[in-house]
Amino acid sequence: MNRKAPFLFPANTTIIATLALILVLPVLSRADFPLPDEIVDNVEIIATFDSKQVVTPTEKAGYAEQQHIYANLIGNALKTEGKGGVYEGKVLKVKKTFPIFRVYTKRENPQTGRNNRLGGWWTHVPPAKGISKSDYRRRYEICESFNHDLDRVVQCRIYPGALLLIGPGQSVTEDLCAKPGESYASDTKKENLQIFVFDMYNHSFQIRDALAP
Repeated sequence: MNRKAPFLFPANTTIIATLALILVLPVLSRADFPLPDEIVDNVEIIATFDSKQVVTPTEKAGYAEQQHIYANLIGNALKTEGKGGVYEGKVLKVKKTFPIFRVYTKRENPQTGRNNRLGGWWTHVPPAKGISKSDYRRRYEICESFNHDLDRVVQCRIYPGALLLIGPGQSVTEDLCAKPGESYASDTKKENLQIFVFDMYNHSFQIRDALAP
């Protein structure tokens, strides 16, 4: 673990509390999954974190990147049991452009006037023909209330320098799904890794839409 002097952060008690855990807790376990073959040569790992919020940055992570990792990536993606998100992961810095995919609902939300074409959660695997919507929801823990139709897919190519987070999905409870009988178990086998991109609109990317197969 990196035990150098603590970094300076904005006056946010959540961030400070998380950083305190990072500095004092021993590394009990780390994200032990291998990076997918499709992306392993296109990224470098600059930090790992486990379900106890123990973060192990590498020496490759600079000061600004450390702030971004703690305050934005892990703070928004790491969730407790039943809350979705991921339960452990790795923070990656893009070296070479590669595609990521997001299945979304084309129709607009009547409350916001927008659809969910762009958002935080993506995957490196394009949706394949023959996979049902229910199976896709199970693989990636997607409640109907999160993404109702799953009828479109968008492909995005993010340029080098972007920071991403990858990890296995956390479980989602029936209460969070807001539908009786709908809940999802966590990805304990780490077979369907999810990619989290914080503040998508601040990244430089190319994007293309298509019908979901």
